[in-house]
Amino acid sequence: MGGDNGNDDIPEIVEYQRRRHLLYCLCLSSTPLPLAGVADQLTVWETGDPPDDRPDGRLRIYMSLYHDHLPPLVEADVVDYRQEADTVDWATDPPRNRVEAVLERHLTADIGDLLQAETETFDDGSDETP
Repeated sequence: MGGDNGNDDIPEIVEYQRRRHLLYCLCLSSTPLPLAGVADQLTVWETGDPPDDRPDGRLRIYMSLYHDHLPPLVEADVVDYRQEADTVDWATDPPRNRVEAVLERHLTADIGDLLQAETETFDDGSDETP
């Protein structure tokens, strides 16, 4: 990859929605995340359903993350993946802040859909007046 540890490739790398979603998960966490947990969250965001309602979809998302989306993020030194623990975290060098500006631009466009999926998934109607 070109540039300073892939820095020039960041806008291209995060053009893929699933990669952005993975990075949004990392932004919401202060610790490494299990890749299966990321797949659970992406299942919610992408389908609007709880992960347990979509086991096949969750598996496809997990496999897509593992095979298609983690490798470019690891190669660009954006994330670290620890296969033995099956966890993903921000790369330590260079720091995660180098992708924040690019993510913020996308988040402005993505946030409505993400919030709608969360609301549809977890709204049990209990706030409705009888």
